[in-house]
Amino acid sequence: MKHTINFKYNRKKIIFENLEIEIPENKITVICGHNGAGKTTLLKILSGIFPSKKDENLKSVKGWFVPASGGLIRHFSLKEHLDIIKAENNTNWQEAFSIFRAETFEKTPVRKLSTGQEMMASIILACASDSEFVYLDEPFASLDPNNAENLVKILKDLGKTVVITSHD
Repeated sequence: MKHTINFKYNRKKIIFENLEIEIPENKITVICGHNGAGKTTLLKILSGIFPSKKDENLKSVKGWFVPASGGLIRHFSLKEHLDIIKAENNTNWQEAFSIFRAETFEKTPVRKLSTGQEMMASIILACASDSEFVYLDEPFASLDPNNAENLVKILKDLGKTVVITSHD
């Protein structure tokens, strides 16, 4: 899908002006860059969290944004999050649940999870969502090497359009 992105903070500081970007559907796209380069802002625009002027395509995109912090409700468990989004309606998340061995932390409140476990729980929820697009902000930063490899496997088999930001 092609996008033309225009975005300003506070109507003053131009971040993107007529940025042309094409995200291939049902593929994994990685956006690399330095701190402060605009990677997270770009994901927020693509996911619809921040509005972009001119680009009508972005208004119809159904995306699930996973922030670097995980972004889950702190007093809920993974199981409660899955219940909220009615995850039983699809099975995409079950492979991720198994690969990440989430049964060991599925009933633990998010506030008691490690940063890596929270990221894994957030990714499982993204897999469970009915979103066509998944936007992952720095997902590898909080994962150990084994679970980073597991994430690659999960994303390859997901069958959704995935956009990842990374410093690496």
